[in-house]
Amino acid sequence: MAHMEMISAMVYQLMEGATIEEIKAAGLEGHYTEHGRALYPVNAQGVPFKVDYFAVTGDPIADLAEDMAAEQKARAVYENLMDLTDNPEILAPLSFLRQREIVHYQRFLELYNYYLEKGYGKKDCKLNNW
Repeated sequence: MAHMEMISAMVYQLMEGATIEEIKAAGLEGHYTEHGRALYPVNAQGVPFKVDYFAVTGDPIADLAEDMAAEQKARAVYENLMDLTDNPEILAPLSFLRQREIVHYQRFLELYNYYLEKGYGKKDCKLNNW
């Protein structure tokens, strides 16, 4: 959630002081109609954020694999956002967030491998590849 707060703060800063004409030119008139210049977390297609996106099973192997995938997806999104700007005030926090995703992925991977070494996930695994 902290990542979303940082991205939202950047969007707020970019919209601050924008004229109605600039908002329309950016295709944000629908957002402005419902939310003004306030933040409302949505994905790139306008689908609102909801807690349903958090996937947990209670199985440490499955949950850590989900966590690692989420970190990689977030890293890719930050890289795509970085491709869209040359503003150093936007690039700096995006670069920080991207690096955090890399570190989080590495820590999750370490724990994932630790659990595999301890035998988690073997009970129901028919292939016994791990």
